Amino acid sequence: MEEGYYDNTQTNLFQRFSSKSAVPFFIIGALYVAWVHLVLGGIRPDHQLFIWGLLVLFFFNQTSRKIVLSFGFILIYWLIFDSIRLIPNYIINPPLHISEPYLAEKAWFGISTTTGILTPNEFLDKNFTYTFLDIYTAIIYLAWIPIPLIFSFYLFFSKQREKMVNYLFGFLTVSQVGLVIQFIYPAAPPWYVDKYGFTENLDIPGNPGRLIEFDKYFGTHLFEGMYSLNANVFAAIPSLHCAFPIILIFFSWRYKFIKWLTFGIILMFSTWFSAVYTYHHYIIDVICGIGTAIITIGIYQLLMTTRVKIWLKKYGKAVS
Repeated sequence: MEEGYYDNTQTNLFQRFSSKSAVPFFIIGALYVAWVHLVLGGIRPDHQLFIWGLLVLFFFNQTSRKIVLSFGFILIYWLIFDSIRLIPNYIINPPLHISEPYLAEKAWFGISTTTGILTPNEFLDKNFTYTFLDIYTAIIYLAWIPIPLIFSFYLFFSKQREKMVNYLFGFLTVSQVGLVIQFIYPAAPPWYVDKYGFTENLDIPGNPGRLIEFDKYFGTHLFEGMYSLNANVFAAIPSLHCAFPIILIFFSWRYKFIKWLTFGIILMFSTWFSAVYTYHHYIIDVICGIGTAIITIGIYQLLMTTRVKIWLKKYGKAVS
């Protein structure tokens, strides 16, 4: 009996550190570290957290390894998003559009006041700046990555991993459709016009906009630090913040998750309001984000008539 127990332990250890799994992991990891260090300009603290987190999860146990493998689309998203800082969208397709979105917003959604026509951002800033709104919109705006992860973990641990793979594929697809549009039409967000006017100033870091009020209230540098690392500063159109909840709603409806569907609808409207209130998007950007989500759903439905559906099914079974 002792010999059999010993053999079983050795088998588990071999599966954990076998060359079949460890070698590809370390090769890919080494390529990623080299890419970040040599091409992206150095390893930041968030890179270190990312690398060590993957290392621990991949070798901790079978479940944690499956988490890493299941979240392949999220890892691809992170790599692409982090890498676009190499060639900004305003270099690929100049010029940077600053006045056009602002003037269009005033023409289509402007609010008449005694001091003139204001954009909804400006109107909210002058008339509805409350601490509870600063906190609420900051929490909502911060949720754009945690909520998809929480939904994915829910699907993972409830053994619905084929559904999780499909959802994360939709998440990756909407982000890439949005990224293509952002490179076609580089657009300055409302906070840029508020801070710099219509003067083109490309060599600037990201800005938290009105989210800075959350930092001030709690004495933190959360949003200031986060947006200073933004890899895609001039990416106001479309608003992916406003697109992601629609993808959550679509898959919640598709899989009949009523509670998640209800939550997704609340999150969607809250995000749309927060995007405008925090000076990160115009209503035009929000509408474009909605359109991007609808286009993505159409692309997904079309791909489900191709071999992509079979491939996603195999991927889901492989991590089950």
